[in-house]
Amino acid sequence: MNIHRESLWTGSKRRRQLTLLLGDSIVLLGTAAIAVFLRKAVFEEVPWRSATPWPLPSGAYALWFSYLVALYVFDQYNLKRDIRTRAAAIVLALACFAGLMLTTTITFFLRDLQLGRFVTVIQLPMAIIGLYLWRLIFFSRLLRFARPHRVLLVVANPVERGIELEVRDRPLGDYTVAGVFMAVGTSGNSGYQLLDEKGRTLEQVVTSEAVDTLVFSARSGFPPEYLEKAIDWKFDGINVFDAANFYGAMTGRVPIETIDARWVLDHLSQPYGSAVVWRLKRVVDIVLGLLLLLISLPFWPFLMIAIRLDSPGPAIFRQERLGLRQKPIVIAKFRSMFVTFEEEGEAAYAQKEDPRVTRVGRFLRKTRLDELPQLWNVVRGELSIVGLRPIRKINADRLGTQIPFYHLRFSMKPGMTGWPQIQYHYADDDESHVRKFEYELYHIQNASIAFDLYLILKTVQQFFFGRGQ
Repeated sequence: MNIHRESLWTGSKRRRQLTLLLGDSIVLLGTAAIAVFLRKAVFEEVPWRSATPWPLPSGAYALWFSYLVALYVFDQYNLKRDIRTRAAAIVLALACFAGLMLTTTITFFLRDLQLGRFVTVIQLPMAIIGLYLWRLIFFSRLLRFARPHRVLLVVANPVERGIELEVRDRPLGDYTVAGVFMAVGTSGNSGYQLLDEKGRTLEQVVTSEAVDTLVFSARSGFPPEYLEKAIDWKFDGINVFDAANFYGAMTGRVPIETIDARWVLDHLSQPYGSAVVWRLKRVVDIVLGLLLLLISLPFWPFLMIAIRLDSPGPAIFRQERLGLRQKPIVIAKFRSMFVTFEEEGEAAYAQKEDPRVTRVGRFLRKTRLDELPQLWNVVRGELSIVGLRPIRKINADRLGTQIPFYHLRFSMKPGMTGWPQIQYHYADDDESHVRKFEYELYHIQNASIAFDLYLILKTVQQFFFGRGQ
């Protein structure tokens, strides 16, 4: 079992989100059915007993799809959101309006999917009320319906011990720590034993605490004396994971302190695997790159004028970065800094509230519009839509001497968006680059077409809410 894939797609958090989505689907299709029924009964004067909405017209499914997309973009599947606040209710209503607008856009081009103004107008308030009531029920009654998994830790260093805090701080309460063993045993006449802080053996804790998940040190490995018992436990239904993978599933990053060369060989492989998947990814890049260029090009002149009016200098900034296998590439971006701050040969890190950023540049970074010119790099094959951020050689050389396995980030084509870009702020010093690389390792480990699509949706979400940096 791959805990990363499980965490991303079928873990306890995803199961809750899918439950929420299923309820949304029932509400949306149900309100569409009621609206269709009312149209037949009121406008078409069909007898009430004969005015059945089934089967639903195909336009109802276009409406359903549009609403779900809008709900996702407006972050309505964030399980930390408190729907009881007025602001959350307003955002939910705005998401429904956006869903209606998307439906209108789709049916403008695909007229066979049109439901009629009466159906869409009547369905909107019913959808808002239904989705709101469903969320009240879900967050008050169903969010924490499952018994938490009981986790037993067998760890070897303070970073791995930090898993205990990660488990305890999880807002959904889907895991709880049943015990912690440091991988330092005691030898005597009875042989090697692992003892926890209360003096209990590993076998005693597994039995008495009803353990569901066993996590052991990625570096030290599972104690050889317990391997046969671990196999028995695994076939008894207890999940067994190494600390690096489990920590990754909890946090979305793989701590450098928890891994070694053996872990890299066991758990990392060529991103995207086969050549067929690589070609499919390239097709997706070309299609999306050309489509986004076509959509965005009419706005480029206005952005370029705004950049030039805000500060002197060229509107488009070019710089050499490292691509796949550290091959040099030249990327283009809309300029977001004053031209005097970035001299050739320097490699200053971006900062929060960076004084080098112009007023227009701040807006461009928040919305990530500054990266639009990189679409040309995507079409040329130098970048991908999804990948790790391309960096300068001077930075890569320095970081490569400080961070173990740093060269692994060049095993995949760099991209405009990716897991580190979404989950982590700008790395403004060498220490934060270490943390960022841990997110990059997680991205490399989980690279797939499905993961790419997930990250693209998260990027769209960032664009609408201005969460870029």
